Amino acid sequence: MQTEQLVDWLKLNVDWTRYCKLVDAIGNELNERKLRFDKSDLFERSLEVFSNGAMRYVNREGVDHEITNGPTVEMKFTDGALFTQKGKLKKHIADLQLMNSRGSSAGRELPENYADFLLICDSRSAAVVDKQTLKQYVVDAGDGLKTSKMPPNAVQFVFTPADVQFDKLNEIYSYRQAKEQMQLDYLSKF
Repeated sequence: MQTEQLVDWLKLNVDWTRYCKLVDAIGNELNERKLRFDKSDLFERSLEVFSNGAMRYVNREGVDHEITNGPTVEMKFTDGALFTQKGKLKKHIADLQLMNSRGSSAGRELPENYADFLLICDSRSAAVVDKQTLKQYVVDAGDGLKTSKMPPNAVQFVFTPADVQFDKLNEIYSYRQAKEQMQLDYLSKF
């Protein structure tokens, strides 16, 4: 599958309005150190739900999703990664932590088993870059690999802030409160 084909597939098969509602509802609630993993799990798993299972969440190192009969995809979310708060395209895509080596990454490259495509998600936009193009912008980050100074013309957009309009939820569902209640419910069994 070529990048253009994947972009078309994502446009057709993922409900990006639901994704944007989720991101909006979570807001800053899960930005604390202990909760950031929950935030990434929710955003990554949401694509399986919002694609009716066509984009299967696999959660392997360097691969978050497998598309049925198609490529593998790694997803990275950073608010403001692609566009400014005012909806202007950024000069460079935000630097993204791709891998954490838990030690020095000097001389390392993306492993062969890294996903075929990187899906870069923002709160109101998403874009795709293929692995070969991505490699041109990967640098040593001391304890891992990250992107650096990737220009917007290196990616293809799935949607932009102008493409998605939605009504804010009347009732915000707090993931943090739901998690705390689930833990209490679980502990009450012992």
